[in-house]
Amino acid sequence: MDYGIKLDGLPAEDVRGLARPIDGSGLDELWVVEDLGLAGGFAQAATLLADTSAVRVGLGISPAAVRNPAYLAMEIAALARMHPGRFRAGIGHGMPGWLRQVGAHPASLMTALEEVTDAVRRLLAGETVTLHGGHVRLDEVALTHPPRLPPTLHLGVRGPKGVALAARAADGVILAEGSGPAYVRSVRDAVGPGRRITVFAWLCLRPNRDAARAALGPVVERALGQEFMRFQLGTARGAEEALSEVTVSGDLADCVRQLEILEEAGADVVVFAPLPGEERDQIDALRDTLLPSIRR
Repeated sequence: MDYGIKLDGLPAEDVRGLARPIDGSGLDELWVVEDLGLAGGFAQAATLLADTSAVRVGLGISPAAVRNPAYLAMEIAALARMHPGRFRAGIGHGMPGWLRQVGAHPASLMTALEEVTDAVRRLLAGETVTLHGGHVRLDEVALTHPPRLPPTLHLGVRGPKGVALAARAADGVILAEGSGPAYVRSVRDAVGPGRRITVFAWLCLRPNRDAARAALGPVVERALGQEFMRFQLGTARGAEEALSEVTVSGDLADCVRQLEILEEAGADVVVFAPLPGEERDQIDALRDTLLPSIRR
């Protein structure tokens, strides 16, 4: 299994400042995001690819409805040609609320995602594409310089329709934070052995398990909602068990076991989302303790 790290919510210059420590940490991948109001995904990816030499750089994800697929393919092709084999392109349908804020919500999220994925794949493969669909309209569009080695495309999806689309139209699927082993296993069963499953997982590695889980609790609650915390976490013992399901947290032994469980469930890559404000400390902990322990 491969391991990566996801930098989310930081100013662009801070993301860049962590690139070289990550490149020398033994991690396989470095992922950036394109959430509304934060830094542009392709600008970040291009800079980080230029600043590093070992890690692969992923974008998780570019909202399908926001960019014209021809221009999206141009961005991906440029990075694939300049950094062969090192860019992971992630596409998703995007957050409905954000899409509405910018006036880009399509008539159908899934139609937009499927048509954009199809068009981008064909353009990256060097085809001339004409497509008059429900969302995409292209007339004899081709890339002048398609990548010599088309990069893999990964879909950031959750529900059964999105997973089914990834199974037939993409090279892999990206699962957001909060994806426990049972869900990962169900996605593996749905997409089969030929698709790469990348799992984003909250990370807090500390010598004290209780301190690690207490630090991550509010992060999980903000992301998954109070209802999750109230009804799914339940008692204190239930909360402990649930946090161990949807995070990589606790002491070294806890984290190693949680990663083993995710691998057994079918994950190919686990991308750590470190506790906000502790990114550098967690990178150091990964380099010095966790990665050496799981790669013996």
